[in-house]
Amino acid sequence: MTSRWYSGTMGPVRLLPLTLVLTAAMAVVPTSQATTNLTLVLTSLTTVTQTHDGAPKGKANKGDSIDFKDLLVATGNQLGKKKGKPVGYDAGTVLYTSATSQKIEGVTTFPGFGSVTFAGKMTTAKDGTTTVPIVSGTKQFKGVKGMLVIGNGNQKAPNTYVLTLLHPLALPGSA
Repeated sequence: MTSRWYSGTMGPVRLLPLTLVLTAAMAVVPTSQATTNLTLVLTSLTTVTQTHDGAPKGKANKGDSIDFKDLLVATGNQLGKKKGKPVGYDAGTVLYTSATSQKIEGVTTFPGFGSVTFAGKMTTAKDGTTTVPIVSGTKQFKGVKGMLVIGNGNQKAPNTYVLTLLHPLALPGSA
């Protein structure tokens, strides 16, 4: 017995709904998998630090920590702001896991856009920069992946956010 699914003039008509569904699904897949790379080069200005120094005092050791808050300023026209203008702020804690290694947890907030959370081992490169994984985001940063690169400096340091976003950022008020 032959199937009527593919025979006669009804075959193409019966396949039409399936074809439309598959075509629509294929059109959605590239959009949902499309990503946007974004690099933000900012200057981090320390506004608050609180050191928790356990014994032996004055020497970095396991269990010591530093709480911090920083203002982030644009180094060029970024996120709808001109060079030198604040674009966000971050806050977090550095925890010494030994006398020579640290891990960090923090959140960077970009008002009008959302926030990114960075956390993990702080890895120092030969050039003195430190990298930290970006592990999550909110609002326009939802699904973000990437790396925070912290440059040299005590009260002022370059911070570079190398991000892969699910979609391009939209400036607040544009839509």
